[in-house]
Amino acid sequence: MPIKRVVAKAGVEKLVKRRRSSRIIAKLEVTRVGEVKIESHPSTVKEETPDEVIQEVVKEEAKKEFKQEVRNHVQETVEIVSGDTISPINGTCFSTVTDDDLAEGQPKNWSAIYNEVVKMRGKILTPVDSMGCEKMPDTLSPKLSERQPRLYRFQLLISLMLSSQTKDEINYEATQRMKEYFISKGFPDGVCIEAIRASTETEIDGLIQRVGFHRRKAMYIKRACEILAEKHNGDIPKSIEEVVELPGVGPKMGHLLLQFGWGVNSGIGVDVHIHRLAQKWGWVKKTDKPEVTRLELESWLPRRLWAQVNPLLVGFGQTVCNSQGSNCDVCSLATKGLCKGVDRKLLKGPISEKRLEKLRRQRADLSPLVSVMSDC
Repeated sequence: MPIKRVVAKAGVEKLVKRRRSSRIIAKLEVTRVGEVKIESHPSTVKEETPDEVIQEVVKEEAKKEFKQEVRNHVQETVEIVSGDTISPINGTCFSTVTDDDLAEGQPKNWSAIYNEVVKMRGKILTPVDSMGCEKMPDTLSPKLSERQPRLYRFQLLISLMLSSQTKDEINYEATQRMKEYFISKGFPDGVCIEAIRASTETEIDGLIQRVGFHRRKAMYIKRACEILAEKHNGDIPKSIEEVVELPGVGPKMGHLLLQFGWGVNSGIGVDVHIHRLAQKWGWVKKTDKPEVTRLELESWLPRRLWAQVNPLLVGFGQTVCNSQGSNCDVCSLATKGLCKGVDRKLLKGPISEKRLEKLRRQRADLSPLVSVMSDC
């Protein structure tokens, strides 16, 4: 049965004046988004010096300003397509489930869950919305996918290869560092196959050293570029069979590469977030193999949703329902009885100002979801 609760009134900050998207890069030099952690209060509190207090305030303000500028950049670059609604917060355009998508044999309540997630995702700016693999090339070089689709495909491949076991924020920093380095070396396109082939494996490793398994990835990237040059004229192949032959590229990366690089909807890219959430909601049977999850999802999820389900659920899993701690008090799945894994302690009483501030300081500012809860 749905749970009714009272939510304390909370103000929503107005959007600030737009700044140029190029300043996003400058902000990354000031603060690394996603690495600002909420420290638990120890029994013995160390007294902060005035300088330390000032530095912390500057970092927090820089983080807020960076997020706003990414939001502004996304707003300026998206276009309305297919009649779907573009979110003014994050630029996403996720389709909702309609009656035409329903069929026998699908999981119970899947459409209700899906549409609630779409509604919540439209209210928040998550890391994947601007720094996810398919968005990153266009964030670093606005409208690159339109101006230079071949270069976009290559940069998409590199961002996907770097993404394994790495947060989007760290991946973004590494890719930005590569771009700046290669431009300084005389490659105006930044991260391109010519720049990679002209660099040593050690050079590449030094540029991506903050990502997980950076040494192995540097080797994979070098080898992949040689294969692309020798077998595919320097471009990305169009079939999943050829894509997964590249070192370090599995089915998840391959399907995403084809969907966003070529518009080939060959399968669903299942990462840890989709794998975890699909099991939590009963969409697939319990398994420790993402590939099994992928095949089961593909057996019933409407094909038109295959490409969008990855960024939709990744953003939700990064923020609202992350593996380290859920935020059930701002999740409509909890109050509408659509999720079995609810932390009921969070549903007791109204959302306090202290809790609201904590919601603002996570990987995404979740405070806008309070308004969604007010409608439940």
